[in-house]
Amino acid sequence: MIVKEMNDKAIYGKKINFSGKNLKALVFNFLSVFFLTFLLFSCNQKKEEVIVFDEVHPLALYPDVSWALITDPYVAYKKEIGWDSETTGHSRSGEILQVMGMATDSEKEKWYLFEQGWLPASCLSIYSNRFKAQTAAGQLKK
Repeated sequence: MIVKEMNDKAIYGKKINFSGKNLKALVFNFLSVFFLTFLLFSCNQKKEEVIVFDEVHPLALYPDVSWALITDPYVAYKKEIGWDSETTGHSRSGEILQVMGMATDSEKEKWYLFEQGWLPASCLSIYSNRFKAQTAAGQLKK
């Protein structure tokens, strides 16, 4: 086949002119089909996601309550602030506890109060809510 001009093409033995109005119509039709296809496939109704909160710990998201994650393999609670104080209990790595109070000893080390006693800041991580502590605990065990 012989093509006379650059804008004319021969397809299946038929000569098609891609200039002027034909080109505009072709582009318009292509964009219309593309846009309609996009609309059909993007308008799928997605099911509403339900967020379920664990109500076992009602203070889990309370803004003034901090939560601690035990990071050392084994910790000993102390009756008072200080390493020489009497041991009142034990915990293991990965446990999450509600912080009851905080103080600093004479050596400027932070200590946190829990139901069982005091623990130094060096053996735990503090989080603003229980869910952040749970996420960190999951990564700690990996």
